[in-house]
Amino acid sequence: MIEKSVMDEKLLIKKRSVKDLADYIRIRSGASPNYSLFLGAGASVTSGIQTAHQLVQEWRKEIFSRLSHEPYTTETKAIEWLAEKHPDWYDQNNEYSSLFEKKFDLPSQRRRFVELQVDKKLPSIGYAYLVELFESNFFDTIFTTNFDDLINEAFYQFSSDRPLLCAHDSSINGISVTSSRPKIIKLHGDYLFDSIKSSLKETESLEINTREKLIEFTKEYGLIFVGYAGNDNSIMEVLKYLLKQNDYLRNGIYWCKRKEDQVTPELFKLLSQDKVYWVEIDGFDEFMAELTHNLGIELSLGGNQKSTKREKMINNFIKDDYKLISNDFIKKDLAKIKRNALTRDISSLINELSQSDTDDQRIPEEDFKNLLFIDKLIRTKNYTSAEDKLSKLISDTNDDNIKSKYLRRLIEIKEDQNDTKSALEYSDKLIELDEFNLSYNLAKSNIFPEIKDKIDYLEGLLDKFKYSINLKNHLCRVSLSYLNINYESTITFKRIHELADDSLKLDNSLDNGAWRIKYDAIKFEHAYNFNKAERDKAINELLNKLKEINPIHDTYLSMQADFSVSTQKKENIKNTINDLSEVYKNSSKSKRKNILKYLTQLHLSLFEADYDEDTHDIMKDFITKYEEDENESKIAPFIIFKARYEIGCNKNREAGISLAKEAIDSPWRNNNIQSIADIILTNPENIQIVEDFLDNLPRDISETTILKIKSDICNLKNEHNRSIEFLDQARQKKWDFGNYIVAKSYTYLLAKEYSKAIEIINENIDKIKDYREKDVLIINRETAKKKLGMELKKNEIHSVIAHQKSKGDISMCAFYLVDDDKNGNSLLRELLEQDFINYYRFSQWPALPDNILAKYNPAILSAHKAA
Repeated sequence: MIEKSVMDEKLLIKKRSVKDLADYIRIRSGASPNYSLFLGAGASVTSGIQTAHQLVQEWRKEIFSRLSHEPYTTETKAIEWLAEKHPDWYDQNNEYSSLFEKKFDLPSQRRRFVELQVDKKLPSIGYAYLVELFESNFFDTIFTTNFDDLINEAFYQFSSDRPLLCAHDSSINGISVTSSRPKIIKLHGDYLFDSIKSSLKETESLEINTREKLIEFTKEYGLIFVGYAGNDNSIMEVLKYLLKQNDYLRNGIYWCKRKEDQVTPELFKLLSQDKVYWVEIDGFDEFMAELTHNLGIELSLGGNQKSTKREKMINNFIKDDYKLISNDFIKKDLAKIKRNALTRDISSLINELSQSDTDDQRIPEEDFKNLLFIDKLIRTKNYTSAEDKLSKLISDTNDDNIKSKYLRRLIEIKEDQNDTKSALEYSDKLIELDEFNLSYNLAKSNIFPEIKDKIDYLEGLLDKFKYSINLKNHLCRVSLSYLNINYESTITFKRIHELADDSLKLDNSLDNGAWRIKYDAIKFEHAYNFNKAERDKAINELLNKLKEINPIHDTYLSMQADFSVSTQKKENIKNTINDLSEVYKNSSKSKRKNILKYLTQLHLSLFEADYDEDTHDIMKDFITKYEEDENESKIAPFIIFKARYEIGCNKNREAGISLAKEAIDSPWRNNNIQSIADIILTNPENIQIVEDFLDNLPRDISETTILKIKSDICNLKNEHNRSIEFLDQARQKKWDFGNYIVAKSYTYLLAKEYSKAIEIINENIDKIKDYREKDVLIINRETAKKKLGMELKKNEIHSVIAHQKSKGDISMCAFYLVDDDKNGNSLLRELLEQDFINYYRFSQWPALPDNILAKYNPAILSAHKAA
């Protein structure tokens, strides 16, 4: 055998990477592949099939003991004895074939042995990647010395294409090089036939037709060897012959070998020849994963038909007995598979629970599968196929319940394509199924692109649904979003309170969402007031009403917590914390989780409230007290708070990021996606983690949240034009107008497009009602002007400082703009002491002077602390 050091030294110049190989595969003339795959026994190891090496170890020991009548001691002794005593049949360079022949006398015995070896074995994840490569037309032919049926099984489970299988010499003539159909050519036969080649004599030569076909294919294709040791003289002789011919193997041979694999002298000679190169890999599965990803393909596990065997294969991937997760590509794809498997399990459970003989909403199994398939097409934006499939399904069913689900998806597709006209037409068809179904009517209201049109449509439904609480509440919600960007021309706050009161007349319980609507309406109505006394009075009156009805109801507790947070007064926050802590003690476990969420919200707000020395101690005590309740403390909001505490108080960013990653897989994470992303992105090296997180979120997650985070990521990558595109898409999805203008103007600042920042702010600032958002826009505009050397409106900057009472990050930026570095530095120091996550937030802010954060760098602070 050739030592690895010799191999590396002598053949280093011929070593290529998997990425190199991907580049060669990608560069091809036309649509036809330029390489064929050649798989050996090493490709089957992680499918549970013993390797030739493992079998040789067993057979050598057995045969040595039988023939020598001596106890087996060492491998070396057995090899030397067999070579000396039985040179007539034992070939040390081809132990597998010579021992196989001695172990089994007859071809039928060998067939039965092989059959037992491969029986019930399922393809490993590497074969799933292999199918993806064929589906993408990067390969169309596999040669293999293996007897197993793993390749064919993988195609059956993960592809609609059925490969052409040739397992014996006489059938190979019918295979055409130019056929695009997947082709599997078994050079040593199939275990179903007695003619499988395993003995030394049988592998000395290929059958004539098989040899000619291998030669024919190598004229057009190069060869990539994986999991093959090169021990078959018949194949090696053909390769040596072809390498001498100028017209063959023009795309070369790429021999993939694992780091630990030994190289025979024969293989070493082959690798030394022209047109032959080698690639170091970790294994078959890892190689297939890396090659697939380097070619820009995603693992889809295609096929919409549920299959017991297919599910077993996917479960085997997830179980990962061979620890393939250590490969980064496989790790990423296994995470996706696990999430998808979990989603399928949850969906199946929901469907099972809904199955009742008296439940006319039950979904038949076939329709349920169809819905899953359609949802996958929509998720991948394969709208044409989804629409065609839905149209056929609608025409084929007489079940209005099922038809409604299909129509809803057609509406979703048309909305995503901004085809309002078609979406409204499909919505009318949905309503025709059941004219007095309120949900169908409300669904139509969501299609109108203009909020004013939504309001007019919903107002028109009030007579039709006089006693509908849901309609009145929905109209209130839509109206509040309208008042966010318009003055009171179409609807007024007075009208919203009237509708909410009408709703409460029908149901005065705290379960009615109208109470929350009245609370939000009061907050929003006073959003533009700097003095919050009138707002606070109105909200306190409302909260007192709720408290009289039920002081421990979730509606009251959530609104009480939210209001205390909005005051930003530490005393209010602490009082509410005490109140909720008492309720927590006497609540059920499920209710405790909700209360812990509100307590987390309150403690998080302490970062923004009046700061003093005991603030961090209060936070630490909160964590210590409640993490003892293991069931309740597993929720994402509490874990995120712990992450914020680690960064904000302990200046330990890595611990905070680790907790945020933990929150990704915790209950209630879907309502905390922005917080999770913000923490993980404090280190831009984690961008890929967040992108993977976003890619695997359920379809019902707010699109505006995902688009906003994608915009943040683009800013970290300095891809500001793409960031703007994501913000515009979020606005199209009805993202809040004020936040949109603030984010867009800030992105223009990062992109150093200062004139655009000034223009968008001047055009829209008068449309914004929230005084805080207005103040941020003033800061952004004056920052842009300062960058351009323009005269600043210092009176407006001083007004911002007054609004903010000379506190907080907005005031800090304002002080720096008017060159009041003393006050700016004082606030900066205070804000970093209060919450060190601000260091990472501020690091990109254009309003701050260059290098102002340098002395607060965690590395410098640690060095000073150590000194």
